[in-house]
Order: sequence, then C-alpha cells, then structure tokens
Amino acid sequence: MAAEPYAWWSSLRHGGLLIAPARLAERFPAQAPPLSPWLAERLRRDLIRAADGSKDDRRAMVARVLELVCDLASRDDWLRGADLDSSWTRRDLTGAAVKPWGVWRPGSAAAFPVFWNDDDKLGLGRGRRGFAQVVEWLRRSNRHLALLTNGRQWRLIYAGLDHHAWAEWDVALWLEHGLAGPQVDALRALLSPATLKEGLGGGPSLLLGAVLDSRRGQAELTQALGERVRRAVELLIVSCGPALEGLDDVAP
Repeated sequence: MAAEPYAWWSSLRHGGLLIAPARLAERFPAQAPPLSPWLAERLRRDLIRAADGSKDDRRAMVARVLELVCDLASRDDWLRGADLDSSWTRRDLTGAAVKPWGVWRPGSAAAFPVFWNDDDKLGLGRGRRGFAQVVEWLRRSNRHLALLTNGRQWRLIYAGLDHHAWAEWDVALWLEHGLAGPQVDALRALLSPATLKEGLGGGPSLLLGAVLDSRRGQAELTQALGERVRRAVELLIVSCGPALEGLDDVAP
C-alpha cells in the first residue's frame, strides 16, 4: 500500500505556519526515495549509541545525521568550534552571548546555523529560553532559518520581524520497526543542499522561499477576507436600511 502523500510533513510537530500546503506541493516531493540499507543501518546504530550515551555522543550523532542522512557531507562547508569567530556571536535581551554550535555555509550567503541546547525539552520550561535566544539571534543577524537541537528533538525555526514558526522532529520516532520512518524522510526533504543553498541571483533558498511565499499568501488571504467582510457589512446595512428607518417611524 502506497504511503500517504506528504506523510513526512504531517509526522512532524508544528508551531505556527511554516509552510502552507500549496507551497509544500509546489516545491517538495510527496514521498522521499528510500534510504539506502547501509545508511539506514548506520543511522540505527548511531541512534542507539546516542540514546544511551553522553552529550558528546548525541552531538556526534547530530553531526553524522546532517552530513550523511541530509547529505550536507562536505566538512569544508562546515564551520564549528574555533572556525566560528566572534562575528557569529550575538547578545540576547539579557546580555548573554549566543553563538551557533555549527554553521553550514557552502561558499554562499545562505548560511544555515545549527544551535545546541542542553535542556531536556525544547520550548518547554527552561527550554523556552534557548528557543527565544535562537529567534532573537536570527533577528539580530538578519537571517530567518536555523536548526535548534538537544540531540533528542530537532526544531527547524523561522523568525520574522514580529512572528515565528517551527517544525519539530522527535528522534524517538525516527525508526519504525527498525526502519527509517517518515520523520527521516522529512529530514532529507527539508534539510538538503538543494533546499538550503542560495537561490539564483542571490535569492532565497528553496526552503526559505517556500516559507516566505507561505507568509505572503497568508497575509493576502487575511486582507482578502477582511475586504469581503467589509463589503458584506456594507451590503447588509444598505439592504436593511429602509426597514430600520421604518422602525423609527412607528416608535412610540
């Protein structure tokens, strides 16, 4: 039985509007090609090791998934550790220094930052601060997309001037009956060289373009609905006007 189209997208948790269904269908495959048996086995072993291991094991797993599963493979495209100089540091609202754990930058302005967070749950409890720091970092850096992870959860974040949205993976759901599930397909569909690289002429990447078009479409829809409501109210007033005036004539 064929998998439901875009099952990989519906398998994720969502906060706000990241990509509208119409933009999803325009730019992303309904189903991802199967993961190779070798890579699926490598992923399974890495997940088991990270689940029972230390923070360093989880960080190593994150790096391997990005490089192998997402095909962001060339180490020359990554900035980590000492390669991330002070130009990547921003101060949050409390004055604390915030810097990515790594940045995928394939020789273009379309850098994709990855942030590490030690909290048990992203966006909940103490994890709210880490999420807020990434949103603020993006705004201060005039960038829009980033990945925040603690090794167990992976959250793709979009930050605009006055709004944000996200989609989130749960590593515990990546394998189904020992095989790569829809959430792994989502990784490969959303986080790949084809979706993250800068567009033609220095335009937004495919992923960012889909998000921006979704936001633009939502704004246009809101405006159109507002105009229709205004016209409907005007029509109602015009239609009922004579009857309302007649009530004034019979009032005691």
